[in-house]
Amino acid sequence: MMSIRFVRQAVVFSLATILVSAFVQAQPPGGGGGGRGGFGGGGRGGFTMDRAMLLRAEQIRKELKIEDAQAATIDAALEAFREERMAAPRPDFEAYSKLSEEEKTALREKSTKEREELSKKTDEALGAMLEPEQAKRLDQISLQLKLQNGAIDALKGDDLKTKLAVTDEQIAKLDDIQKAADAEREKARAEREANGGQGAGGTAGGGRGPGGAGMEQFLAARKKLNESALSVLTADQTKMLSEMEGAKFELDMQAFFSSFRGGNGGPPGGGDGGGRKRGTDGGKDGGGKDGGGKGTRPQAE
Repeated sequence: MMSIRFVRQAVVFSLATILVSAFVQAQPPGGGGGGRGGFGGGGRGGFTMDRAMLLRAEQIRKELKIEDAQAATIDAALEAFREERMAAPRPDFEAYSKLSEEEKTALREKSTKEREELSKKTDEALGAMLEPEQAKRLDQISLQLKLQNGAIDALKGDDLKTKLAVTDEQIAKLDDIQKAADAEREKARAEREANGGQGAGGTAGGGRGPGGAGMEQFLAARKKLNESALSVLTADQTKMLSEMEGAKFELDMQAFFSSFRGGNGGPPGGGDGGGRKRGTDGGKDGGGKDGGGKGTRPQAE
């Protein structure tokens, strides 16, 4: 066991180098956030919680039974990346603004693909610091959250699309479901504008953080949209997906996001926000008893 821990400590330095060089290459001209992958880059109305983001949460570390030595190694790697990321050159917004719409679209698509590749490399590097069963459980939790955040984007993503053998016909059905949800969202937005901006804060396609009754409507609409998306799958695909998800895990979202407040860069920009170390105030990271009660956070547009 000592040899494994020694290897993990050595991996930290090479990991930081890999992450930093890849991030600089993948930095999007339009900014660090958005997109479908890579350090919290989101799909339609949300963002992906990859290993770099999830491993900050105390609740998840407890679920994975991560030891103090492992936690220290993971924290060191994430902190090294965070510091280098903050020192990375900022994108040239002025040059980007002068591009044509076609050029902007091409550049955004290129950046999205690069961030997806970066996220994959990062996940693999961080996976080297976990035991096989820990990595498997983390992947299960990540998949559950991805489906919850947006089942359509998850099913159309390369990973699930390949593993579940999602057909072109099913993709077309998912597209139709999304178009219907988008139309409903636009209709609700128009109604809110007609009423002077009053009303619920969003529907199935998104919204910007409704509260009270609006939050309930938002969550109900998102659940309905996800259920519609999953209904496209065959019985065999549904069974396979359930096995991939593993035992149900309820992440305390309020505590999870509180771990990023006050850090350098929030989750949407890269999953490296808080950077607090275990042993100081790291107990609040994402799931400690002081992190807050259970809650949910709506997707950001």
